[in-house]
Amino acid sequence: MRADQVVCLGILFVVSVIDMKYRKIPIGILAAMNAGAFIFQFLYYKEDKVLVAGGIVIGAVFLFISRVTGEGIGYGDSLGILGLGAYLGLWKLFEVLSGAFFLLALCSVIVLVRKKMSRKIALPFYPFLTAGYVLWMIGEIRV
Repeated sequence: MRADQVVCLGILFVVSVIDMKYRKIPIGILAAMNAGAFIFQFLYYKEDKVLVAGGIVIGAVFLFISRVTGEGIGYGDSLGILGLGAYLGLWKLFEVLSGAFFLLALCSVIVLVRKKMSRKIALPFYPFLTAGYVLWMIGEIRV
């Protein structure tokens, strides 16, 4: 595990706690996350620039979806996906999002079956994004 991955995990963890507590992420934190991802990618990382651009496009698509759905997916969640896209690139972002959406769907089904929430209640997304990132990190471990 690289130091940048630990830093990213720490940031995602802190933002997850904020998301669960307040259901809103301050714009300053989101701006710093995205700026950090872009600066890191530009200065240090050797990811293929086309894949990085693809990750950024996925984040932009989520921002568009947020706009069109009236924040069905919150802008904060979409900005987090944009930053992860800049940091990870297209395919790694897809892996993280696959894990996050799978876990979100599983949790939603469990919560609905137990009748703890109605289907109109929104769950905070950053904890699932963080869990998806952890699953991706576990998958990256080479034995």
